Amino acid sequence: MTHRKLQWVLYTLTALAFFAGCAKTSFIAGTRIPATRANKEIIEVVENYRRILIAMDAEALIQLAHPNYYQPKTSSDEKAYDRKGLAQAVHQRFAQLKNVRLDIQYRRIKWESAERVSVEVYLDGSYQLIVGEDNRWEKKTDYMRLTLEKHKDKWLFVSGI
Repeated sequence: MTHRKLQWVLYTLTALAFFAGCAKTSFIAGTRIPATRANKEIIEVVENYRRILIAMDAEALIQLAHPNYYQPKTSSDEKAYDRKGLAQAVHQRFAQLKNVRLDIQYRRIKWESAERVSVEVYLDGSYQLIVGEDNRWEKKTDYMRLTLEKHKDKWLFVSGI
């Protein structure tokens, strides 16, 4: 190969490497999660969950639970429960609430399969409890993992509600 051809090949490879390095991955606003159609769909499901919690719509929240829903206990004073237990817990908790505020920061989406995904989030919320004739605000912040699974072409929560 002549010196001139070699120079041209090296120049072309350098330019290609430069432009390949400049290619940007698009992220969902406010996150480091790639803006794929599938990831956007999952975030919309979780955002719907957030809106339902704020509206304190118990029936709509229960409808987001997969038939195989199971929430293991996360501390010694909590109980594990299935979908039926979730329904009881939601009605009991919503009866004590007056207002809910909830922000969700999306940390990571992990696709376990095409039909199952876990979403790592940071929750920053506050809620107003009715205690006798008094009302008091409480604040809760926590990292959580929400697990969703496809059921009859709809994403439903398997755990995390």
